[in-house]
Amino acid sequence: MVAIGDLTPSYEDYIEAIYDLALHGSGSVRSTDVADALGFSKASVARATKNLREMGYIEQERYGEITLTQVGKEYGEHILTRHRVLRAFLIDALGVDEEAANREACMMEHAVSEDTMNKWIAWYEENFGPVSETPTSTRL
Repeated sequence: MVAIGDLTPSYEDYIEAIYDLALHGSGSVRSTDVADALGFSKASVARATKNLREMGYIEQERYGEITLTQVGKEYGEHILTRHRVLRAFLIDALGVDEEAANREACMMEHAVSEDTMNKWIAWYEENFGPVSETPTSTRL
């Protein structure tokens, strides 16, 4: 299991965005796609991807496409699952509109403990069934 909380929320957002974009493409992602998805500058993405590469979450040749390592994929899938559950809860249980639910789920996914998240998932599935994986994109 990937230890959530090892990275800053910003790095988690980068990994989540790369994972999400890779689901919709060939598995590799361009830096410009990440910048567009997150609304960050290309320079910020370059700094973050350099650090994520050094930490072992991504692979990237100089100016090449970004691919997640196995650890990066596991981390991305885990963060995206947290986002989906929180987003679904906000929409289905509380009636929050989709745009606000996306924004707030992104903030919450970094703060909720693993134990609480597991209980939240169990409660949601008991009351609403499995969280839909479609649409998969939380950004586009």
